[in-house]
Amino acid sequence: MTERDENVKTVSEFGRELGLVEHLTELRSRIIRSLIYVTVGTVAGWCLLYPAFFKALSEPVALYLSKHGGSFLITGVADGFFIKMQMSVLIGIMLAFPLISWEGWAFVSPGLTREEKKGLWLVAPLSILLFVGGVAAGYWVLPAGINWLAEQNPPGAVYMPSVQQTVTFILKMCLAFGLAFQMPVVLMFLAKVGIINSALMKKYWRQAVVGISIVAAVITPSNDWFSMTMMCIPMIVLYALSIGLVRAIERRR
Repeated sequence: MTERDENVKTVSEFGRELGLVEHLTELRSRIIRSLIYVTVGTVAGWCLLYPAFFKALSEPVALYLSKHGGSFLITGVADGFFIKMQMSVLIGIMLAFPLISWEGWAFVSPGLTREEKKGLWLVAPLSILLFVGGVAAGYWVLPAGINWLAEQNPPGAVYMPSVQQTVTFILKMCLAFGLAFQMPVVLMFLAKVGIINSALMKKYWRQAVVGISIVAAVITPSNDWFSMTMMCIPMIVLYALSIGLVRAIERRR
């Protein structure tokens, strides 16, 4: 190798190292800004939004308590503080999510092709819409599910659910529904890379229903048949709609 070739190689390696350092510096800056967004949202949640958010989040259980008696229970001295802090952080993340999403998009978009950007602009809104719809569906079925679960309590027992456990259970249930509703996006991705197609999905729909039932049993926090059924039904409907979405991708291809 000549001296000129060695110099060219050295310059090329230096350029790659410099580009990597610049990308890492940009990533660090965007992460710091995202943390600032969450911090500001957390302060707003602590000072302004916590009472309304807690009331809305605990409403499915509060409805049962108001009809059948009982009350929420706090057993630890610092439980109230930690509950408020956790929910304020959650509020902060929710408020900052649009800005965090923008920071992520601004970081990755320069490295994407026009076709990749177009695909992301189509999939991202659909994914967000499905997640919000899943959370709303989970929140909607919670009162009936909690009512069924509470009716299984032993006779004469006073229902006094822990605030921490109640909030955690409701959040897990809503998150499980939100993630389950991402199934069309996952199936569209698998179709895009050529792993599945609409004909295959139609042929093995029975196996898909069994798989959906297993997934619902695994991700449902309470693991009761009522909640699993309420999750299975919309997922089966989404699977049927996904066949049409996959067929549309095949036609476009």
